[in-house]
Order: sequence, then C-alpha cells, then structure tokens
Amino acid sequence: MNTHKEMSVLNSVSRVLVALCGAAVLQACSDGSDTGLVILPDNVLVLSTQAVAPAKVLRAIERSEQEGDSALRLSGTIGGKPVTIVKLRGKTNHFGRDRDLQFLDYDATVPDTKVWIAEHPYTRDRDVVTDETGWWTMYIVKDTGVDLGFSFVYEKEDWVTTKSNVIPVRDEDNLDLAIQYIDPYFFEFAMLPLVENMMRSNGYPNFFFKNAMVVTVGKSWSSMHDDRLPHGDPGATVSIQPVLEELIGPIYFNEAVVPDLGQADVSLDGGVTWLNMPTGNYAVTANKPGVDYDAATFRITEADEEAGVVLYIASPPDSVEGTNDSGPGEP
Repeated sequence: MNTHKEMSVLNSVSRVLVALCGAAVLQACSDGSDTGLVILPDNVLVLSTQAVAPAKVLRAIERSEQEGDSALRLSGTIGGKPVTIVKLRGKTNHFGRDRDLQFLDYDATVPDTKVWIAEHPYTRDRDVVTDETGWWTMYIVKDTGVDLGFSFVYEKEDWVTTKSNVIPVRDEDNLDLAIQYIDPYFFEFAMLPLVENMMRSNGYPNFFFKNAMVVTVGKSWSSMHDDRLPHGDPGATVSIQPVLEELIGPIYFNEAVVPDLGQADVSLDGGVTWLNMPTGNYAVTANKPGVDYDAATFRITEADEEAGVVLYIASPPDSVEGTNDSGPGEP
C-alpha cells in the first residue's frame, strides 16, 4: 500500500473538515455531545456568543415546528447553554396603484423578494426570500436575555430597495412583521415626479429626490395584517429627534394617500414622510391629547446608499402606534 499517498488524502480531508467547521454558518461543529457535520439553513442565523452544536439548534427548531410548541425554542436553554431561538416571520405588502391609478389589492404581496439584516450585512448573501405568498421566515439563535435590533432590507430586481425601522428582537417570536413595498411603476411614474414637482414649486427649486423616511401614525390595532381601513389616527402631530435644520419634513399624507404640504397633521391615512434624510439615527413619535404613542427608530447609514436603499419605511404594526382604539375613520 502507498502509505504516503493515503496520508496525503487523509490530510486533504482533514483540511476540508477544518475549513467547514470554521465557517460562520456553523458557529461550531460540535459542543462535545453531537458529532457529525451539520450545516444550518440560510434562514437560521447564529448570533449567540455561546457555542451550541448546529444539530441541537436544528433539533429544537424541527421539534418546535412538528409539535407546535414554541417553548422548545424559547425555553432559554439550548444544549445546556443560555440560548434562545426566536422565530421571525413577515410579509411584503404590494403597495401603490396600478396604471389606471386604482389602488392595488390591499392583500397583494410580493414574492421572490430578498430579505436581509442591515446590522449584519453578510446576511445579504444568504438565500432568504419571500415565498409565492409573499411571506418569509428566519430563526435567530441569540443569547437569552440579550435584546437585539434589526433593520430589515427588502431587495428585488427593478424594485425600490427598502429598509425598515429598527425592530426589537427579544426572547419571543415575532410573526406579524410587514413592509409596505411600493410598486416600482407607481413609484417611478407617479410618486417620484409628484414629490419633485411639489418641492420645486414650494421653496426647493433645485430639489432632486434622494431618499424618503416614512412612518404611519396609527390606532392601537393598526396593522398590515388587519383589513380595517383607514388605520391612521387623525389630528396627531409628529416629532423627531434629533431636530436638524436640514431636515425636510414632516410632510403629512392626505386622505388620498398623497404627500401634501397643505396637510397640517395626521390624516385618516396616517402617513408622514421626511425627504432626503442625512445619515444618522432618528426617533419619531407622535403627540395627541389623551393618547400615548410608540416611537419608531431608524438607522440611516452610508452603507445603505452603497446597498441601493432609497426608502425607509416603518409599517404597522411596528410603526408609530398609539393607545387610541377608536374605529376606522374615527378621531
């Protein structure tokens, strides 16, 4: 037998296994109790400082789905380590109007949209896309008790790349994420010229659209998963921190879902926008007597421009929701 040749082959195999074990997708090949090579799916993201065997992660996910028991992932201990596996699920809502300027079906979604996390840019290379119904799913392996914050980026060829506000990720599932993903035809041929002409006619003669940050100020029940419309909380006004001289806004949307410089406060639609936002971190909330509101926070970075992000959108139920529980169209 050619002992030298056999040793060479074994060394080559060993190098391959070492390289695979070092891959970020695995986090760790084994914690001592699991042997064998397990590669985690692209939608399972390991963000824990604990070394937990991929086999244990997959087992916890598969059992929780098969038995319908999220506690198998959320117990706070995976493989004897203080680790929680959180399930995130959301949909892309096809928002806008058709070529006859009629509103698109409220329940329409956008399949084959890439979803990644701006705070973890390597996730752009993962194969996480919306399915044929417009829904996507991720599992986050995180340290128990350590809160995270994700800004989701939605990207599809010929569509406007859109980034969400910062969504908190805690030790619990979040299964009702959503984004208003604007129809590219509607954006290019309706919204974009409307906004540029509006600004050029009102004190910004050289205005060219760069980006927009949008929130919805809504009722306590407002959500892209709720068919009750309109979901805006009329009469509220918004505030933003930090207050910068160069900010263009707030500009409120009127009841026809059009940005309108003559609209003095939140309309029944609930939309509010700021234009050509400089880089920075921003917090937006609302004010109305007798109502308390959540805040929506955004991270606008130089990396966003490199990634082609044009729109920053906070969509209900993760936007500026208040405690007002009155019905649609009511004060």
